[in-house]
Amino acid sequence: TVTVAGDEITCDFAGTADAQARGINVVLNYTAAYAIYAVTCAVAADIPHNAGSFRPIHVTAPEGCLLNAQPPQPVAARHIIGHFATPAVMGALGQAMPLPAEGATGLWGVNIQGTERPWAQTFFLSGGMGAGPEWDGLDATAFPSGVQAVPVEVIEATTPVRILEKSLIEGSGGAGKHRGGRGQRVRLAVDEAAHVSVMAERTRQGAPGRAGGEAGEPGRVVLEGTQLEPKAAFGMGPGVELELELPGGGGFGAT
Repeated sequence: TVTVAGDEITCDFAGTADAQARGINVVLNYTAAYAIYAVTCAVAADIPHNAGSFRPIHVTAPEGCLLNAQPPQPVAARHIIGHFATPAVMGALGQAMPLPAEGATGLWGVNIQGTERPWAQTFFLSGGMGAGPEWDGLDATAFPSGVQAVPVEVIEATTPVRILEKSLIEGSGGAGKHRGGRGQRVRLAVDEAAHVSVMAERTRQGAPGRAGGEAGEPGRVVLEGTQLEPKAAFGMGPGVELELELPGGGGFGAT
């Protein structure tokens, strides 16, 4: 719930589910950062981020819930949930002003570690952004995070990981007056036995459109032709192929 009172605004996450046993919980300052970011993007994008611009914006969430975790609740992969604070707030504000549709939102994280000798690689991947009132969504671009991808050359030069394909998924962005951004397809293999952990989101439902736009396509995590759970850990032998299909963004406006 977003409430405007005078010259102040409160984002209240009451009703959020309890914290979970797995490390997807979010501490309140992280929740607040991404909620405040949503407000400033919507109503004051030209004002620099500083204590003065933050002061009129308040963020609350019940103690011990998924968005206000308390020690010792695990938070290592907090981004996969915390990034959704931004579209939640923008969804509320979008009832009063034209704001972009939702995109892939949560960064996909991939961690690969050698099991026969010590090596490791962690990298993030982005799906499509949602379309806006006057523009198509950007392809394979992180939002609300601004994290960039690790270059393929760096991954392959430092670890026995081979990137077989990086391409945009045609048709993955939601249709509308303005099209949602396309997700990307990444295929990879390892030359040595490895343990892999993938942290993915939007694999069951795509990013919803706005103002009559259609939802983007959901993502998939596929190992040797078998679709896995979105937050999976598994082993990979040499030559085994992993395919990651990231979600597209929602469309804006009816066609």
